[in-house]
Parts: sequence; structure tokens; C-alpha cells
Amino acid sequence: MKDLEDSICLVTGASGGLGVVIAEALGEAGGNLILLARRAEKLREVEYGLGLNGIKKVEIMVCDVTQEDQVSYAFDSIFKKHGRIDILVNNAGTTVASPTTQMKIADWKNVIDTNLTSVFVCSKHAAKHMIPKRRGKIINLASVLGLQADTSLELPYYASKSGIIGLTRQLALEFAPHNINVNAIAPGFFPSEMTRQFVEDIDALSYLLARIPLRRIGKPEDLKGVVRFLVSHASDYITGQTIVVDGGWTLW
Repeated sequence: MKDLEDSICLVTGASGGLGVVIAEALGEAGGNLILLARRAEKLREVEYGLGLNGIKKVEIMVCDVTQEDQVSYAFDSIFKKHGRIDILVNNAGTTVASPTTQMKIADWKNVIDTNLTSVFVCSKHAAKHMIPKRRGKIINLASVLGLQADTSLELPYYASKSGIIGLTRQLALEFAPHNINVNAIAPGFFPSEMTRQFVEDIDALSYLLARIPLRRIGKPEDLKGVVRFLVSHASDYITGQTIVVDGGWTLW
């Protein structure tokens, strides 16, 4: 599956968390990385860290993926410089915790725009450049919480991740005639900025581990293999699917 040499690989939300793991997976497979996020300083830190691990083909670009004008400019600039966009990983995400009756509409819109609308916008502009080339791979980051309800009061997060799964299927159907594969990954619990409060709290971690048949949270290599598979030729006959990487969480 190491067939990404010279491929142009875009990763959104690449300033931390799973975005870094995904960037490492693509970089280790030989891809040319273009990392997009809103936080320039964090992007520079990620670029430096990747370099220390021997991943040198890295560009960073500040882009708010909730703003279509910024996405359009960024993707057009990338295409103008490199002549193609081969791989897009829609990873940008956020959440908010609040009882539904107290949730502010601004918080709801922020989560939906960041997690779901950005996937539509980025896929739209990537496809504009992939369709003439008749090739491309798009991966969308969903979640096990888009497949199951849970006790955490994060309604817009659940709704957005469920939406990503449906969006993935529809994009896959629409883009299939152009030889563009669109798939989603639904991770369980991995260490990240958003899950830190659960992972670092003994009671919360105990609850998680009791729900996970493999009795551990995810490690970077658990996600990297799936990413590499979905961007490689090994997955050329797979589209519209959501691959769950959760240690068995969704078996219950």
C-alpha cells in the first residue's frame, strides 16, 4: 500500500489530534502533504514534528474550512502549483457539550459548519479538480457517535457525524462515474484534544474501557493502516463505505 509517491494529499484540521496521525500515515507512505487548519502556529509545530520523523514533503496553509471563499482560494492555489489534487482527508472537527434545552444556536451552527458543512465544501472544490483527471480519493472522518447514541450531551456532534456518513454515501454515488472513491472512517476513542477530558479522567476512562471489548483506547497505528488502505489502489473497488475503527465499541 506504499503507492503515494508524488501524490498530492490534503488534510484538513491538521493542526492537532487525529489530523497529525493521518498526516503521518500519508507522509510515511510517500505522499506530498498539504496541511490545512486555522492555527498557523500549530501547523508549524506539526510540520516541524513531521520533519523530525523524516517526513519532509510538507506544506502548510492557513484556511478556515467553514468559509467557502477560503477553501476555493486554497484549493485553486494548490491545483495551480501542483497540477492536481489526488487525496483529500476531511478531518476538521469540533464539539460542544450542553443540554439541548440550553444549547445556543450559535454553538449548534459552529459544530455543524465545522464538522459537516466543511466536508461538503471541501469535497466540492476537490472534486472540481479531480473530475477532469478522472481519479481521486476522499476520506471523511465520521465517528462511532454518528452510529450510536450515548450519554454525553453533545447533540450537534452526534448529528454532524451521522450526517457525514450519509453525505459520504451520496458523494460516492455522484462521483463514481468519475473514478473518485469516497469513504468514511468512524473512529472510536483515540487520544486527541477533544477526548482528553475522558482519557485523563479515571472514572470516564473506566467507563470507556468497560464499553470497548478490546479493553483499550485506540493507538495511532490502529488508524494509520485504515487511512493507507483507503487511499491506496488496494481500495479501488470500495466506495461509499464507513469503516469502523473502535475496538468493538459498536458491537453492543
